[in-house]
Amino acid sequence: MDFQSLNCPQCGGILPRQAIWRTVACPYCDATVTRSDSIVDVARYHEALHRFQNDPAGQDVRCGERRYRTIRHLYIGASSRVMLARRCGRLGEHVVLKYADAVKLGRERDILRQLQADTSPGSAYFSQRLPESVALGPDGNGGTVHVLRHPPGYWGSLAEVHRLNGTGLDARHVVWMWRRVLEALAHVHSIGWSHGAVSLEHMLVHPADHGVFMIGWSGAKRAGDQSRDLVQSAWSMRALLAGQRAGDDAPALPASVPAPLAQLLQRACSDARWLRAQGAAGLHYEVTSAAAAAFGPPRFLHFHPTP
Repeated sequence: MDFQSLNCPQCGGILPRQAIWRTVACPYCDATVTRSDSIVDVARYHEALHRFQNDPAGQDVRCGERRYRTIRHLYIGASSRVMLARRCGRLGEHVVLKYADAVKLGRERDILRQLQADTSPGSAYFSQRLPESVALGPDGNGGTVHVLRHPPGYWGSLAEVHRLNGTGLDARHVVWMWRRVLEALAHVHSIGWSHGAVSLEHMLVHPADHGVFMIGWSGAKRAGDQSRDLVQSAWSMRALLAGQRAGDDAPALPASVPAPLAQLLQRACSDARWLRAQGAAGLHYEVTSAAAAAFGPPRFLHFHPTP
């Protein structure tokens, strides 16, 4: 029969047999020892919680009865500022704080509530892929802030991906990004809305799950020009393929882009009448067909946003 000895990791002394199932004090050095790595010492937990709630690098922001601690800037534009933050408290959920004109923020909140309230087929799925408003009000520092739930796992915007990948992305990655955008637009268009400002800044990317999360809904409209969304999505994908070229507002597609995809992009960037007839679902089908002709059966390719 094999015998097992439980020894203190600090001094090597033999522990009492109760160490098999509970936390014990070493009889030789008085260290607290447990066999389980899922048990957290109460004192250390409270110490870590205190550090978490009192991070000196962040700034306190209040909205209503809730308090948030800023973590870092996500985006600074001409008319808005967006920050990642966490709610102060034991749960510590992450949120997005958006600063802009109070009227603009109020309009965005109302639009998001209407989008989230939709009950048509598919809404349960796509509501999780649209921003969710948490709170809106004074921030305690003289400004107005819109608090949005932060979608977990999203790395950053495709504008940042574009900036970091100056020579352009692999066309196989651009295909799945475009498809995700079109899936979201197909749902939004089907319930009578248009986004109105489809751009790389308004697309967050999830590298691990190949997801794209659309933000920036303050300019969304009912019965708007849905073909405009599709044209803007095509130009955004064209920019990702072409990379950064100073002073070039209409960058040429690289020779490495397969002909079926290049031809589709050229048409989608210029033929609004054709896009209006296709709709987002029809364009999604065209992208899928062009990708199959160019690359064969689909397969998962790991995506790294930083080169």
